[in-house]
Amino acid sequence: MNYFLTLPFLKVAVISIVIFISLDFLWLSKIAQKLYLKHLGHLSQIENGRIVFNLPAGVSVQIIIALGFAFFVSLALLVHNSLETAIITGAIAGFVTYATFDLTSLSFIRGFTIFISLIDIAWGMVQGIFSGIYVYFLTKYFSS
Repeated sequence: MNYFLTLPFLKVAVISIVIFISLDFLWLSKIAQKLYLKHLGHLSQIENGRIVFNLPAGVSVQIIIALGFAFFVSLALLVHNSLETAIITGAIAGFVTYATFDLTSLSFIRGFTIFISLIDIAWGMVQGIFSGIYVYFLTKYFSS
């Protein structure tokens, strides 16, 4: 557990945050923008045909998720240091994280759709898989 108090883990965590936020920005602003606007626009503030995000809240949650992914993947790598372990752990972490948000939202937000929940959970798993991959390689690089 001392690993989490080391400079190598701090480097992995900081770079993971940057990568995670970059991927999520690409997802939200380019790939899925129209999809989210179509299905969640009625729940959102819209300006110039785009959903307006609360950036402090959005960036804060992305930092928390990225740190969680880095922690859980790194913990799994301490048990079994393999790319497969990192990918599986990342996928599970992504599923649990995004399913928690989406199913909670689905349970009480009128107009939140099952379709968006499934898309978002799938994206969370993809983000988790990516996290598993880059945390694995960053850990190897900074631990050498």
